[in-house]
Amino acid sequence: MKNKILVLIMAAALVLTGVAPSFADEVTPSVEINWEDAPDVMATSAIMIDAGNGNVLYEKNSRERRDPASVTKIMTALVVLETMDLDDEVTIAEDADETGNSINLKAGETLTVEQLLYAMMLHSANDAAEVLAVAAGGTVDNFCELMNERAERCGAESTNFTNPSGLNTYGQENHRTTAYDLAVISMEAMKNPTFREIVSARKYTIPANDVSKKRVLRSTNLCFYERDEIPDFDGSEDIEGSYKYEGANGIKTGTTSVAGYCYCGSAKRGDTELIAVILNSTTGEERFKDAIKLWDYGFSKYETYVAAKSSEAVEEVKVRRGDKSSVAVTVGQDMDLTMSSSYDRKSVRTETSFNDNITAPVKKGEELGTITVYNEEGQVIGRQPLLAMRNVEKGGPLSYIGIADEELPLFFIGLASALILIILLRMLYVQMKRRKKKRRRARLQRDVRRKEWEKEKEPFKRK
Repeated sequence: MKNKILVLIMAAALVLTGVAPSFADEVTPSVEINWEDAPDVMATSAIMIDAGNGNVLYEKNSRERRDPASVTKIMTALVVLETMDLDDEVTIAEDADETGNSINLKAGETLTVEQLLYAMMLHSANDAAEVLAVAAGGTVDNFCELMNERAERCGAESTNFTNPSGLNTYGQENHRTTAYDLAVISMEAMKNPTFREIVSARKYTIPANDVSKKRVLRSTNLCFYERDEIPDFDGSEDIEGSYKYEGANGIKTGTTSVAGYCYCGSAKRGDTELIAVILNSTTGEERFKDAIKLWDYGFSKYETYVAAKSSEAVEEVKVRRGDKSSVAVTVGQDMDLTMSSSYDRKSVRTETSFNDNITAPVKKGEELGTITVYNEEGQVIGRQPLLAMRNVEKGGPLSYIGIADEELPLFFIGLASALILIILLRMLYVQMKRRKKKRRRARLQRDVRRKEWEKEKEPFKRK
């Protein structure tokens, strides 16, 4: 009942203000969030965001601190990916603790970071998480410091990790986060292409080595499978239906006696990607039902409008006195705006403005202007700085008269062509003048001969 009252209060505030809660610093919300027909989620805490910009599309107790169970491993994976290479090898010092899910790591066997990451994220192997933490941080405690620092940089506000796996261990009472924090952590993690590839995999095989047999790993994410495709794991025989979801592409499940059943899931359709976080669900299946409710609601109500991509040039801007005459500019991060699915995108207007007299040198990433997006009412719904996509160094002397260094070859080719053309025209003129003079001389000679002939012929006419 309290949750419904909270939702109604937030709905009223949103209708009055037009504000869509956002992790991004937007000028004016690009969409009004309608909470009145939001789904009834059974989990204790939940949230759904637009992964493109962090706009909150649904939340329930999203700021309550809770145990995240193995969803913790999202943060573990991101820190490992940012501190180690996939082909780095890790030799197991001793038989690993097999508490909870594990791949039974044995002393003496060597695995790559990539193999351990797949084991941790697909099979939820706790032993792989512990081994990676020590390999990346030196000790588990040091690694947890890295996790907490990175979580804060993701935008997490109430998170404290005390282990890399999420197991119920000593000190676990301080291992806490929120649905909100897990959403922003997941949004950041999904920007990493390798992380995205790992969590979207359904199956991965670790080849046999000198110590262990081949390991075939299957994802615990039921949103990847039809009912008859679900892997054989503890409790799978009790699953009643299929939870396969179109567009599902991650991320991580988690379960402990303290945390309950948890799930951080992602699904993408077109340009719209939604991240749903479910904490403390009552059953393993209920968490997927909740996520699917949120996705169905989100995809039916909202779309992501991509106003600009950081990987693509927005425009070319003129540069004075440089070795290049212009430089392409782009946004620092994709400019994704959450729009109502019924909104007419043609009414969205984009404008760019640039600094006056941009002069070399220009450094890559330097702010040169602004891109602004307006809705049909003329309100600003998005704004980002435009950044140079490359360096532009100072040009040579000719750059002061508007000829950039990169244009010099063409300039000299053009100059040489002009000179050659002038020479050819001069030669043609001289030749034509000579021919004209020669024709005039020939004509004069003909006239002289004709006069002489007529003079010689005159006596005969008189006779």
